[in-house]
Amino acid sequence: MRLFVIAAGLFLLSAAPSLAERIYCPIPQDGVWVNPDAEAKEISRVEVESRCENDQVFVRVRAFTSCVPRDCKWGWTEAELRPDGAVQVLLIGFLSSKQITLKAFGELLDTQVINIVNDLSEPRTQETYNLRRK
Repeated sequence: MRLFVIAAGLFLLSAAPSLAERIYCPIPQDGVWVNPDAEAKEISRVEVESRCENDQVFVRVRAFTSCVPRDCKWGWTEAELRPDGAVQVLLIGFLSSKQITLKAFGELLDTQVINIVNDLSEPRTQETYNLRRK
């Protein structure tokens, strides 16, 4: 009988959602973030949208790079919410791609960017920007 009670208790504990796993929407990265000091080809703006459905988090990201006469858009792309709370997205363009990792710290967004030339004619470069919430 004791074995049955212990087994039932363990089953109920494993079936209950853990508080550590619970995600609240919007996620901290949600919103519009800007880099007013962006130079040419640098990240000037990031927009993040998040929504929760059936205990799942759905995130999409749109990035802008500084261009003339106006900023270049990378378009909305589905992103991944990693277990450490960071958002990761791969933006694929015709000539190059960007892998972006976003971590929010209050009113700052730590934005790590790996630039990839698609034909691999140049080595990957990595940059980090601190964007501010708009």
